[in-house]
Amino acid sequence: MPTPALLLLIATLLPLGGFGLLLFAGKRFGNPIAGWVATVLIFASLLCTLAATIVWLQAEPGHYQGSEWGDGTGPINIPMKWLPIGLTAAPGGISQDHAGYLDLGIYVDSLTLVMFAMITLVAVLVHIFSIGCMVDDARFERFFAYLSLLCFSMLALVLGGTLLHVFLCFGLLGLCSYLLIAFWDESRDAGAAALKAVLVNGIGNAGFLIGLGVLFYHMGNASLPDLWTYLGSAGYGHSVVLPGGVEFGARLLTFAGIAFFLGAMANSAQFPLQFWLPGTRAAPMPFNALLQAATTVAAGVYFVARIFPLLTPNAKLFIAIVGLITLTMAAVVATVQSNLKRLLAYAAVSQVGYMMLALGIGSWIGGLFHLITYAFFMALLILAAGSVIYAAGDEQDLTRFGGLWRKMPMTAITFGIAVLAIAGMPYLSGRSSMTMILTHAAAFSAAALREGHNRAYALFFVLPVAVSYLTAFYMVRCWMLIFWGKSRDPALHDRAREFSMMWGPLCVLAFLSIVSGRYLNLPPLLESSIKETQAICRDNQMRDDFFELREDFPGFKFVWPTGFSSENNNSLVAVVTTAALVERHWVHWGFLFGIALAVLVYLRGYATTRLLMRAPPVRWVYHWLLHGMYFDELCLAVVARAVRTLASVCDWLDRKVVDGSPNRAGTLARRAGRLAGLKR
Repeated sequence: MPTPALLLLIATLLPLGGFGLLLFAGKRFGNPIAGWVATVLIFASLLCTLAATIVWLQAEPGHYQGSEWGDGTGPINIPMKWLPIGLTAAPGGISQDHAGYLDLGIYVDSLTLVMFAMITLVAVLVHIFSIGCMVDDARFERFFAYLSLLCFSMLALVLGGTLLHVFLCFGLLGLCSYLLIAFWDESRDAGAAALKAVLVNGIGNAGFLIGLGVLFYHMGNASLPDLWTYLGSAGYGHSVVLPGGVEFGARLLTFAGIAFFLGAMANSAQFPLQFWLPGTRAAPMPFNALLQAATTVAAGVYFVARIFPLLTPNAKLFIAIVGLITLTMAAVVATVQSNLKRLLAYAAVSQVGYMMLALGIGSWIGGLFHLITYAFFMALLILAAGSVIYAAGDEQDLTRFGGLWRKMPMTAITFGIAVLAIAGMPYLSGRSSMTMILTHAAAFSAAALREGHNRAYALFFVLPVAVSYLTAFYMVRCWMLIFWGKSRDPALHDRAREFSMMWGPLCVLAFLSIVSGRYLNLPPLLESSIKETQAICRDNQMRDDFFELREDFPGFKFVWPTGFSSENNNSLVAVVTTAALVERHWVHWGFLFGIALAVLVYLRGYATTRLLMRAPPVRWVYHWLLHGMYFDELCLAVVARAVRTLASVCDWLDRKVVDGSPNRAGTLARRAGRLAGLKR
């Protein structure tokens, strides 16, 4: 096994070992030793990841089974047989790497390394913060055991080379989410939120299974490189013919892509399955940071990026529309939230909506670039909020804060850096990735209008720009209500204090929120991932006589230029150049509008908003938004009614058909016996 793959495999297994160790011996370690054991193991995962990255970026490419691997050269793909199924391939499909078995596998490329580095780095900081934050909890050891299992699940997902591997890891992530959301199970809110997460996860898994069944039925293969190779032309929007003569229709490909996206929607809390994430406010704050920034919520975006070559234009348009609705709705709802955890959850949903929009319009690098920068500033926002909540005795209501910058200056500064990063402040991380997404959104809208499509395509640029202003507004509002002005609860203000144990993670995340957009070389690494995918698909094509030799793999043909790749299409370059000018005109200083409005409205706390609330229409809209547009209640009512109806049908079938048929047969037999006895 090549060194990078071996190191990443070790990095994945280390937190699994931590879970087992703490599960059986956590009580013996006690508090805080159990926390440090988990932290040391995830830190070792980070060191393994850094070592693998250094080897990967070496000048000379490595070799494995006749193929080259390395930065921009090619990936490492190691299929491994798992369950015997007896079939070598579907009729007319593609043979598996291990005939007669379902395959799992390891797949390593530049994207894998970037994701590993982000996940392990954020996880280390969350673990350190948790040691200080959870120090008084009676279930301290159990918390770190669950946190280790969550890290293992996400790392295993990223390392996976088959859709089956990804599906199993999605299930593990769902289990970890349930365990940690319901961690304080004595709380009714925690139990309800955990059940919501399970329900949504089940819906997503059902969609994923349907998509997996469609692909496996027609192809008999779920390996990502093989799927890319044979279905990579799906982006053209026409049918794909497999070597065995089976035709994979465009509508069926679209259906499979949307079914897979349903799994991503559930994990990443996208419309209309977003209602479970704001309910996690009853969970421990460090878990929320890891959940929303680097693991479960990020998993959906990563998965969509991996299946991007398999998506038809209609499937991508569906993803873009869902992302657009999500980012807009979540941002509007976030503007009035008074619960700190709930506000940050809606902020996370909105930012992930930007990533889904980016992937849907073809900004593959932009979406993943924003995923990495988002992980740092979102983790910082949530951990800084956790520091505030912990200092305030678990208080989450923004109406009771105010003036805390004097008592918590380090938290105020780091929280402010995260707010400016998500708002799009120049020279901070969120600015770089958001600029790329908005530039490509402008290019997408401009190209669609040039081709004569409906004018509604302009919304793919106009709404994200408007929401970027709104994001700056509601995040600055959040900071001012916590730290600015006078205290609205003197007793809370008096007992609030910072804890030095939490400073380190906040400062490191603040530093990363500043430098990750401009100085970590992320877009070129993501560009290398595209080149590596193209390389393995070309190798697969050369081994199969079915293909004519192609210079370029078509799976990423419809990705927007990013400034890091060459593009010879002068018309397309003109569109993107024009889009960049439009984006700069609309957005370059637009974030200041949101900041200025928030300062103006909340400079005196709630005084201005109380005046506005005297108008009945404003009050009605406020309550509508405060309750999430009542969308949660609507979805839960519809889903609950559907589940009850399904349960009633199943109960009737069980009683009348499953149990009823044998019972009736027995009754008839007894009657027949009696009649026979009477005749004798």
